Amino acid sequence: MRAATDQLRDIRAGEMVEELTEQLAQVVNAVLATGKKGNLTLKLNVDPASKGDAVVTITDDIKVTIPREKKAGTLMFALPSGSLQRQDPRQTELKLEAAPKSENTQPLAAVPTTPTALKAAGGN
Repeated sequence: MRAATDQLRDIRAGEMVEELTEQLAQVVNAVLATGKKGNLTLKLNVDPASKGDAVVTITDDIKVTIPREKKAGTLMFALPSGSLQRQDPRQTELKLEAAPKSENTQPLAAVPTTPTALKAAGGN
């Protein structure tokens, strides 16, 4: 008896196995990327070509469920009219302005680059 894997390679002249390989790789990569479960199902239908004959027709059906990353939600506020907006309608708007430039600004003092000696506690 021929191994099932050898028989599968004959379906659609090997195209089914190629498609199955590609679909499996997509599912595996999505599972690794999302951390969620995925699946692949191979269904083979075996139909007699004619009654009493030793000929059958094999058709395949490959179905995949690829996990998706959860999309980020958007926080919005509902208005009494039913429409949505990003700003809370109960929050008052702050009127922000640039601070005036002072003409009496002094440059910042330089920070010493060499460490100073530590003083003993209680000493002068």
